[in-house]
Amino acid sequence: MTTAAPARPLALAGAGIGVVGVAFGMARYGFGLLAPDIRGSFSLSSGRLGLLAAASYVAYLVTSVTAGLLTARLGPRTIVAAGGACAVVGMVAAGLAPTPAVLFVGLLVAGASAGLVFPPFADVVARSLQVEKRPRVLAAISSGTGWGVAVAAPVAIAVGTSWRTAWLLFAALAGVATVWALLVLPGRALGGREAVALRLRWFVCPRSGRLLIGAGVIGVASSVYWTFAVDRLVAAGGVSSADARVFLGLVGVASVGGTVAGDAVRRFGGAAVFVCALVAEAGALALLGLSPGSGGAAAASAILFGAAYNVVVAVEVIWSARVFASRPSAGLAAILFVQAVGALIGPPVLGAAADEVGFAAVFCGAAGLLAATTALAPRESVTVVAFRAGRLQLHRPVERMSQERHNDDPRGPGPLNGGSSCSLGS
Repeated sequence: MTTAAPARPLALAGAGIGVVGVAFGMARYGFGLLAPDIRGSFSLSSGRLGLLAAASYVAYLVTSVTAGLLTARLGPRTIVAAGGACAVVGMVAAGLAPTPAVLFVGLLVAGASAGLVFPPFADVVARSLQVEKRPRVLAAISSGTGWGVAVAAPVAIAVGTSWRTAWLLFAALAGVATVWALLVLPGRALGGREAVALRLRWFVCPRSGRLLIGAGVIGVASSVYWTFAVDRLVAAGGVSSADARVFLGLVGVASVGGTVAGDAVRRFGGAAVFVCALVAEAGALALLGLSPGSGGAAAASAILFGAAYNVVVAVEVIWSARVFASRPSAGLAAILFVQAVGALIGPPVLGAAADEVGFAAVFCGAAGLLAATTALAPRESVTVVAFRAGRLQLHRPVERMSQERHNDDPRGPGPLNGGSSCSLGS
């Protein structure tokens, strides 16, 4: 059956927020929310806790690769359905897990959902919405993580130390969100471009280098917060698990601010927004690392991290759509893949390091990585919008972009309305 592409930005954004919220905010990051009670149930060290957290990143890594390649062939609805099924099955398995080994398998399956559900929306947005509406919708969908955490935290607080019940409730919410997305998304591959074989040089080109490297570093640094922030407050700050979950709920509420990232990029430029968000996220990690016992510092850290992290991700998503305009889902999948590599390395390595040097040093080190990543801000204007003679035009600074030609595209960079991207080559 063929379903028409969605024409309403609100419906598309809402469906994307819902399914990204359960896949990222619950299936992938829910472990960090429940970590203190899981640690207590199984008597886990920080290193073993980090290994469990890495399970979701391993699966996310694999599915990030396949989602972009399969969306053009199978259609966005099929890929999102597979992601939703992984979220439900994986979180049910986690909720019923009698041992850390079974929990690892459940987290592995649940983590696969995040890599599957997000990339298809990049193609749908690119093919079904007007150019001027795309950045706002992409930014809104990317903020789904925050919405998911904002919902997950009250659920976790309500069930208390019954972390298994929390996983099962998360699974039920994932089922609802998946059905909603399937009602909105088109049933078959969208027309307009052939599904061609992608090559490494399409992903790695002069315009994508800074984006890809930055995604990897951000993945490493941010994984420290998502995995160990709640545990840091409980172990070093002396707060209860319930209070720590209120903290993570505050992160989720603040994350909703990422919804307006598209408008911020349009007004101030991608580089400025990217740098400011990274500095704010670095400050959040440093605050929690140095002052876990201060309620004010913890609250400020939660707000800073929630808002800043989702703005960073939103800029990456919008930036990716410009760089990989010919195949948005494959390009976004590449960014998610690289960020997942960093997020996979972060928890086990830095968790083991924390057993030796303490979490204060680890959190501050991660903050330093984020501060250093400001040097990788986009040189091009990610999206600068102007209306002339009733037509929308997207511009970038010619003097900065003239040297960023793709190594296989003799035409060089063109307008940022989809004509300038990493080439598929011949």
